[in-house]
Amino acid sequence: MSGIFYDPRARRLERVSDGSPRPEWSFVTHNLHASAHQCRRILGEFLPADALTDLEFGGEQRPR
Repeated sequence: MSGIFYDPRARRLERVSDGSPRPEWSFVTHNLHASAHQCRRILGEFLPADALTDLEFGGEQRPR
């Protein structure tokens, strides 16, 4: 499954273009080209605002 996922341990967004995300990661969007702003907006639906302030966005695409 490809898309952008949230890694709660690292508090980081990960792009997965080929392969499978780790089971503990939360799905954010299928759009691999979504900006950090778009992802923060989506994550704001289920994460508290203070968790979004220091969120790291993994810009590179990684196979998993």
